[in-house]
Amino acid sequence: MLKQFLTRRRTARRHRIAMHAARDAVFYGPDEPTPGDVANFAYGSTGISLTDDEARAALAAHLARYGRRLPDGI
Repeated sequence: MLKQFLTRRRTARRHRIAMHAARDAVFYGPDEPTPGDVANFAYGSTGISLTDDEARAALAAHLARYGRRLPDGI
């Protein structure tokens, strides 16, 4: 039970960090941010290395909030 709780907490923290990094990549990064930019912002602010899938999902979710989509090929 404790292991399940810690796993959920760690997952929620990684998600929160990924979403903040996606926001920073969109607002402070290049015109067309990539998942690599999201991973760089996350590592620069917290020292946590996001996987490419985590960074892509966070960026897609953040862009969807504003009615935008990830460009093809990313």
